[in-house]
Parts: sequence; structure tokens; C-alpha cells
Amino acid sequence: MADGQSSTVLRAISILDCFSTERPELGVREVARRLRLSRSTTGRLLATLQSAGVVARNPGTRAYMIGPRVLAWAGLYTGVLDVRATARPILDGLRRATRETTTLYVRDGHQRVCVERLDGPQSIRAVVRLGERMPLYAGAGGKVLLAFLPAAERRAVLDRLALVRFTRRTITDRSRLERELAVIRRQGYAASSGERFAGAATVAAPIQGADGSVVAALNVSGPADRFTGARKAKYARLVTKAARAISRAMGYRPGVIASGTPSRAS
Repeated sequence: MADGQSSTVLRAISILDCFSTERPELGVREVARRLRLSRSTTGRLLATLQSAGVVARNPGTRAYMIGPRVLAWAGLYTGVLDVRATARPILDGLRRATRETTTLYVRDGHQRVCVERLDGPQSIRAVVRLGERMPLYAGAGGKVLLAFLPAAERRAVLDRLALVRFTRRTITDRSRLERELAVIRRQGYAASSGERFAGAATVAAPIQGADGSVVAALNVSGPADRFTGARKAKYARLVTKAARAISRAMGYRPGVIASGTPSRAS
């Protein structure tokens, strides 16, 4: 990032830092005074932040306040903290039961993000970095998050996804992907082999929040040659059982089911 761009970003962050519970609304003049910036520069920055939904303007006072986009980010952050804290001991039990790497993914737009990872004890294992972003359509964890979106939202996401091939097993045909997502919804879990990385396999199940919506995907991953036959079926049972336990701990109750969520995650 160029120095000028870096300076603009830092100034925008400084503007957001001006707001507080004591002063939730601020005018251009006050922000400029606090940051020792010109009113014209401050006004341009606030206008840009407003266009992006980061700040909003009170039509009565014409003062600025924190906007809806920041609240959405805050909700995502606190949600991730909640599901990580709740899931970790169950992830650890799943890791010990399978001796494979267990991971937790949440959806962020058209991607999934790894928010927790516990490595398996075996010398050859799946390795995923915390914070790593992956596509929704390639790999069991992403397909679980995609499959259980409400139908209209799922179609909207699929409309925007570019189905890029990563390996020869990556699904790049939308009709085929939609058929597989329907199967995932019926059986309550997903399995994949070599879709994102050749030689890697995953079994994943959805985690539901208190309102019944799917908030995360729980994965068991490892070398594909260890995910065959009876062992893969065993992992599917274990991961769905663990996902249900986390869902219950998150406040999910079977009687509260959002549109498109898995009926088996109860």
C-alpha cells in the first residue's frame, strides 16, 4: 500500500476512534479539532466512510455516528469468539477420537475463514492456517456453509461465485454443485476428497446457533488415503455428533429451525 493510501486508512481509523459511548455523535468541526485536521479533509473522509456504511449521519442534527457496517463487523467478531470458545473442548474430543486435524470455519461473504484449528497427532496430517480463507464451493466445510444457507441467499451467492478449478476434482459446474448441496442438506453432513488440495480429504457438519441458522462448519481433515470406507463413515458419525453438541451449547433447540437449516443437527 502506498504511503498516501496508508495515511488515509490511518486517518479513517482515527476518525472512528473519536466516537465513544459518551460521545456517540460528532460533527465535522469537532472531529477535525480532535484530530488536528482541516475541516475539508475531515469532511471528505467522513463522506467516504458514510458512502461505505461505516458511519451514518443523523438527519436532524447533521452529526455523524457509527454506521451499520461497523455493527455488522462487531457482530461477526463476537459471534466468532462465542463459537470458538464453545466449540474448542468438543473439537479437542473429536481430534482425540479421530486422531485427525479438526477445524472450525465461519462464512465471510463468498468465502470461509478458519477460526480454530487443532492439529492431529499423526506425522502426516492436514495443515490449515488460522485466518486462512478458502472458497465456499470447494471442500466439505465450505459446501456445508453454502448448502444450509436460506434458499434465496444461496442462489444469490451462487450467482456471484466464479467456480474456479483448483484440482481435477473441483466442481466447476453449477448444476452439479447444486445437486451435491441438496444431498448435503438431506444427509446433514458433507464429505470431500481432493477438491481444494490434491490428496486431502474432509468430512464436515453444520453448527447451528440459537435461532437455528448455521453459524459455522466443523471439519475433520487428513490425507485422503485415511478417509476411505468404514473410517469415513465413522468420521461422519463423529463429526455430526460433535456438531450437534456444539449447537446445543450455542443455544440451539430442535424446535427453532431457520429456513434452509439442517433438520438433523438437533
